[in-house]
Amino acid sequence: MKLVKLATIALLCSSLTACITFPTAESNTVKVLWDDTDALLGCAHKGTVIGSQGHFYDYWLHADKDMVWGTLNEMRIKAAKLGADTIYLYKPLGFTGSVTMIANAYDCEAPVAATVVESTTDSTTDSVNVVKPTVNEALAAK
Repeated sequence: MKLVKLATIALLCSSLTACITFPTAESNTVKVLWDDTDALLGCAHKGTVIGSQGHFYDYWLHADKDMVWGTLNEMRIKAAKLGADTIYLYKPLGFTGSVTMIANAYDCEAPVAATVVESTTDSTTDSVNVVKPTVNEALAAK
């Protein structure tokens, strides 16, 4: 009887564990970026995605690298559904026993206009200056 109780408890505990998220064919094409804002110039912002793997009750069953990989896969899947081909990661959130990340999703294959035209006139000449925005100005305009 004691063995049956232990087996039942083990079965219940194992049914509470979550699997690590694996990539799909669509998500495999989504690039992951961090610390390279220049790569986002001309990209169209599609939305924000969140990924999380692990729970307080099962984190010890999964290696940290597997939970990070699963979190990235979850975000890449969500980004692909938004029509994005790139995600730009924020700093990971610090949780004990799980991995949670937030990223902005971008479509970099359908670039948006990233230049501003200023017209200036003075007494000697008429001229048009093309001014390229900084990375932060381009991202803020989105």
